[in-house]
Amino acid sequence: MPIECLISFDNNPQGVYYAGQELSGVVDLSVDATKRIKGIHVTVSGYAKIRWIKKGYPRDSERAMCRAYRSYLSSRSYVLGSCANNSSIDWPAGEYSYTFHVILPDNLPTSFDGKYGQIHYEIITTIERAARHPKVFKLPFTVIQPLDLNADAIYRVPLEILDRKRFWSFCCPTGPLTVKFSTPYCGYAPGQKIHFVLYINNESSIDITECEVKLKQEVSYESHDPQHEYRYDKHLIARKQFGNVLRWSRKVYRGYLDLPSIPPTSVKPTCPISVNYSIKIIVNPTEFHWKLKLKIPLTIGSIPIMDGPEALLRFNRQQQQHQVVSQNLQMSTQQRQRDRDRDRDMNLDRERDRDRDRDRISASVQQRRISSINNNNNNHGRLVGGLLPTNSNMNMIVNVSPTPTSSTPSSTPTTAALRPTAMPSILVTSDSDNPPDYIPMMPPSYEDAMALSEKFSDDTEFLTNVSMSSILSAQADVTTSEPFKPRYPVYYDYETPTIPPETLYDESSSRLRLTLSCQDSAAPETDEEVAPNARGGESLSCEKK
Repeated sequence: MPIECLISFDNNPQGVYYAGQELSGVVDLSVDATKRIKGIHVTVSGYAKIRWIKKGYPRDSERAMCRAYRSYLSSRSYVLGSCANNSSIDWPAGEYSYTFHVILPDNLPTSFDGKYGQIHYEIITTIERAARHPKVFKLPFTVIQPLDLNADAIYRVPLEILDRKRFWSFCCPTGPLTVKFSTPYCGYAPGQKIHFVLYINNESSIDITECEVKLKQEVSYESHDPQHEYRYDKHLIARKQFGNVLRWSRKVYRGYLDLPSIPPTSVKPTCPISVNYSIKIIVNPTEFHWKLKLKIPLTIGSIPIMDGPEALLRFNRQQQQHQVVSQNLQMSTQQRQRDRDRDRDMNLDRERDRDRDRDRISASVQQRRISSINNNNNNHGRLVGGLLPTNSNMNMIVNVSPTPTSSTPSSTPTTAALRPTAMPSILVTSDSDNPPDYIPMMPPSYEDAMALSEKFSDDTEFLTNVSMSSILSAQADVTTSEPFKPRYPVYYDYETPTIPPETLYDESSSRLRLTLSCQDSAAPETDEEVAPNARGGESLSCEKK
């Protein structure tokens, strides 16, 4: 025997509920043998779905699917097993009963089933089986969006419409045709009768063959995919027909329209399916004259207009029940909000504790790194560890003091050198309480390595604090006739002589002559070559090639 399922509602065999009410029921399952399943869950679902096919233009072969979907209710609860665990369990044979309970939201639209779409609600019981398709059982139920006609006084206003029309006969206008339609209220509920009065005054020369009063339902469908479009559909709810009205006569017709069980008017159109109602009056004249048509909107609610003390007491009882349901829903919503707030606060506290522990560990690691670098610099006098401080408050201080050396024998030329007393040391300072951050350095490039090697080599004495006076003083101490020859080029302190532009080039095309002279005695400026021993001056000449 297969698995049997029976879904029933508590105290509501028809399964009709107002939005905001409590929905509860029982799911009875019967199984004849042990089954291998993953779980059993009950789902309360509600959605609006629209779909139609739009024909192409100019060819009908080009078609497009216009559709829209909106979910209003989706509540799932596992009665056996869970969604987190994918393992299978054994479901022994027997009979089982599971209860479900849900509070319907207040903004649910009324159930509807039309030509291009539907608003559908149902209870779904799903048995997830191992290595097989799930077994699904469904039971639909009806939801009505409550529209109380007693809540607004506008629904008690009488409904009335008046119109006139003239006909043409042999190129001459006739007398007017006057039509007046009225009802005691402009809002009604299913199960009521719409009483009306139709007054027709025919002052024309044309006979009226038939009069008709219709109640029509107008449904609009709104699609969003692939583009925003509308479709409309109309249904006839009730109709009343009357006889003729002869020329130059008048008649008054009284009647009523029965309202079946229909969905109320969509006052707040929050759904892609909107439902509206209207009363249409049609007066049909003879021959080939145009019909006279009148249209007036009508509101269909869920709670009728109540008159008298008994109706008022019944209305008060319904209001109290609705208030109790609303208070229970509000209390449950507040409780869920408090639970969410408490969970959020606990998560924030745990995040703060983790951040505090992370900061404390990071601070201790940085302090140990700073202490290690300072100890290495004090013990070895050089930078080790491959880490450099990134704080802008750190300074590097290099202490260098010159120390003169003793003179050497005359065979080896010697100069006074400036030698550093200690290797450069790094002094780390910080204005803030927190130690600076350290980042690992990349290996230096070839140019940086060569620059550092030249800076800390033994030849630093020839590059530091070298001036003309120090060289002369060192040369005076040396008792040798050999001139001073430094290992590296030394730049002397003297002014560059100014060379007149007319002495740079000769007018002749065969020679280029450049003459340099000292400041104390000027050499004679002549076009001929100057002797090399003329007052210390020099003469340079070169052949143009």
